[in-house]
Amino acid sequence: MTKEEQNYAEASLDNTELEALATLMKRVFDIRDRKYGFPAKTYKKCFVGNEAVKKMLDEEIAGDEEDAVRIGNMMLNAGVFHHVLDEHPFENKYLFYRFTSDEDHGTTARKPDGSAVSWADFVSPVTLAHDPLMTLQPEIPERDPELAAFLQVDLKACGISPLDEHNVRLLDNVHPKEWLNPTPKSNYNLVVIGAGAGGLVSAAGAAGVGARVALIESNLLGGDCLNVGCVPSKALLRCAKVAALVRNASAFGVNIHGNVSVDFSFIMERMRRLRASISPVDSAKRYSEQLGVDVFIGKGTFTGKNTIEVDGKTLSFAKAVIATGGTAAVPNIPGLQEAPYLTNATIFNLTEMPSRLGVIGAGPIGLELAQAFQRFGSQVTVFSRSDKILPKEDPDAARIIETSLRRDGVTFAFYANYKRVESRNGMSPVTIVLEDDNGERSMEFDALLVATGRKPSVKGLGLESAGVLYDERMGVTINDRAQTTNPDIYAVGDVASKYQFTHTADFMARLVI
Repeated sequence: MTKEEQNYAEASLDNTELEALATLMKRVFDIRDRKYGFPAKTYKKCFVGNEAVKKMLDEEIAGDEEDAVRIGNMMLNAGVFHHVLDEHPFENKYLFYRFTSDEDHGTTARKPDGSAVSWADFVSPVTLAHDPLMTLQPEIPERDPELAAFLQVDLKACGISPLDEHNVRLLDNVHPKEWLNPTPKSNYNLVVIGAGAGGLVSAAGAAGVGARVALIESNLLGGDCLNVGCVPSKALLRCAKVAALVRNASAFGVNIHGNVSVDFSFIMERMRRLRASISPVDSAKRYSEQLGVDVFIGKGTFTGKNTIEVDGKTLSFAKAVIATGGTAAVPNIPGLQEAPYLTNATIFNLTEMPSRLGVIGAGPIGLELAQAFQRFGSQVTVFSRSDKILPKEDPDAARIIETSLRRDGVTFAFYANYKRVESRNGMSPVTIVLEDDNGERSMEFDALLVATGRKPSVKGLGLESAGVLYDERMGVTINDRAQTTNPDIYAVGDVASKYQFTHTADFMARLVI
């Protein structure tokens, strides 16, 4: 067979054919624990290269030894199996290989009956979706010049609630209650810290071309987009748009007789259901079992230029990607920390609609949620430190959006000079006290949303030990190839880019791979 014919044969095998051939090989190869070396070391679930060649000939998978080696390397390059220790081609020798599906990539702990441990096991009984009582409390433009001084939201402290059947499903996928981290491999081609959009694309892309990959996440796989960003917010916006369309139906010749009511509890349940239904795509199970990525649940900290520690174990890597994203930044307004404020990380936990909602911040996140809650029936007031909304966007576009929000009933408080925030022993209602030339004036709300920007998550990563330069306001310093000051480490997404969008993180990850 010529080189061209060999390349064609490899290219002509689609995923279905590869899977069928892998299944046949697993059935006929002698896969078992083997020992080698002095002192002897056990290598679990392995087969031997020269024994596999003989089996391929016996089973007529290959026509001759050369053909068997070619097929073996084709499967190895496709990531079906690999040498147990090194980046090593498939050879007709006494070498140990292991199927990727037999690797220890991490797994959910099992109960005595063999079923997987679930978050549902820790609630008795699991609440119905409409029950608001049970909650879970586990834990483009330039950035704001004062961002470094802002406090930063701890996502672990925010939690996911209520713990209904939808959120149980979500958590079982993106943060299993008891996850058994794998035994680290001797060396990884790529270690990714952070499992948001940028981290997941980095891990999946590298694993797809045969790299040995580890993925580290301390909170929720899927990051902001799945859990507290794109998915839940757009689910709410869709419902808000329908509510507005129905109220304005007469403009289209459709007359609604009677009152139009909004079931906020149902809207939030729908959001949780949709979010949970999407979550298997970003799940620990998918990345470990289907993509062959070693998934570690825990806090990752760099301990050297090519090492990172998680769960007390050290992972060595050739390359790494920092994809820890960012979280809500909270301004230093007296009394705010003691008040029960919301951010994008907690507003989607609501089960009851606040009658009066205050929004500190007139950027995209604050405004889209302001309009949604106004359309649901809340009376919303948006506070801006300047005389405009969306100060980083085109002024004409911002005026159109302001007109639309005013039409919905949203009110605005411009030139807001915050004196303090008051609450009653940390409970609602919340009062914002403003100060101007005429003195103080107060505005009371049932809920307060803080949407004053996002801060890159760079603290506690051990970046100094890795030789990675960063700034608390701007994030990790990178070049045009997303490379940090350590040439073996890259950074993608909100932790390094001023363009804080999911598709930007996706593109940066693809650039790195």
